[in-house]
Amino acid sequence: MKRLVLISLLAVIATVDAFQASAQYNDIYRQGTKLFSSEGIQLTPEEVSVLFSSDEGLSYSGWEKYCTCFKAGKGLLIASGSLTGAGLLTLGIGAVGLMMEGISIGVGLVLLAPLTAISGEPPEITCDSRFSGVAVAGLVMSGTGILGLATGTAVYCVYKKRLDNMVDAYNGTAETSLSFGLQKNGVGFALDF
Repeated sequence: MKRLVLISLLAVIATVDAFQASAQYNDIYRQGTKLFSSEGIQLTPEEVSVLFSSDEGLSYSGWEKYCTCFKAGKGLLIASGSLTGAGLLTLGIGAVGLMMEGISIGVGLVLLAPLTAISGEPPEITCDSRFSGVAVAGLVMSGTGILGLATGTAVYCVYKKRLDNMVDAYNGTAETSLSFGLQKNGVGFALDF
């Protein structure tokens, strides 16, 4: 009798499972500007367009605009970081050059001091620095790079948040379903949301 009940139960489960639609995974997630289904499959632009057109308040054109701005912010961060690094390197070279010129002028004055004291003439040492332009160029490059980093960070963060909000808005409006039958991990209930 127990076997008959067990076989009947399995037959009912198999029948219910045959009529039930396959489990739907309605959640999507984002990596950069690419969207993936909950199974890890990358969505094509056509699928994303259909996905967002079926939901009120979301549009594919908005998604594309946010992706473009997100990429622009990321590019601005990369370019500004490179400019800041090059500027700091140039500033360092200019500072070392200025320091070496200062040391050489100081050493020259110390060595010429006895001779000028004997001769009575003032020393003719000019402080015409050749590295001051390099230091100023490094300072300008560093300042421009830091401003670019600040701007790029703002753009990147704003549009990253907007992309996340679009994904969250879609996932929040996804339908929930309860199914009983054969699931991917065995037999039982599955709540998909």
